[in-house]
Amino acid sequence: MSSLDDAALTTVADHLQTGEGVVWVTGAGLSVASGISPYRKSKDAVWENFITDWGTAARFKADPLAWYQRFWFAAHPGLKGDGLDAKPNAGHRALTTIVRARPNHHIITQNIDGLHGDSGTPSKRVVEIHGRHDTFVCPNKACSMSSTPVTGISLKGVDDGDLPECDMCGAVLRPLVLLFDEYYDSQPFYRAREARNWLNDAAIVAFVGTSFSVGITSMALHAAQASGATIININPEPLVYEDAINLIGPAEIALPALAERLVPPAG
Repeated sequence: MSSLDDAALTTVADHLQTGEGVVWVTGAGLSVASGISPYRKSKDAVWENFITDWGTAARFKADPLAWYQRFWFAAHPGLKGDGLDAKPNAGHRALTTIVRARPNHHIITQNIDGLHGDSGTPSKRVVEIHGRHDTFVCPNKACSMSSTPVTGISLKGVDDGDLPECDMCGAVLRPLVLLFDEYYDSQPFYRAREARNWLNDAAIVAFVGTSFSVGITSMALHAAQASGATIININPEPLVYEDAINLIGPAEIALPALAERLVPPAG
């Protein structure tokens, strides 16, 4: 078990106790303890094994079958059947406890695994800025379903060439996830405007389990810098960024420790 620096834990808890608005920005490191591979900074990282040009809408359009078989399943092996077989870990559950107890806390997650919702965080308090693995959309922009999320899709037949199709136009459905050649505003599902509003209004931005290598973390850091918000980093590695407050440790250890200090036991 990783030990936490008690002084750092106290400092972070004291900031979060103030009652000011907090936006939690979570990344793949939060879900590692649930058995999901991280994207970077690990020998098992997806990022180290797959080139980014496969994860694009252009590649999907060119050959949906190859895209599913050579990219989607290779990068996310747990999605080959009916969906991801993963459960929330102690970090998810602790963050849910904190957020449910404090109505001015919100979560913006890079993760597509849906584990924040599975742990009980209200959907209105979570923006899944990169989409969800279990939600699909028609890629045909001329189709009335191009902005309508579709659920209940099985990918079991993809290896046999049986691809999921749009009921309206027959186009092959794709996962409703942000791809490398797309923008946060490309789908209403990503709720990018809501995420920006939360960040602009936040007094504290707390990063958990992220490598700071994607657009949303840059957006969050810039928003915090512009507004003077306090930046908290809860990760195995420190964030060297102006006056950032670092709590070094894995999310599944650090978040339960924070929840113990922030949320008194019931009764």
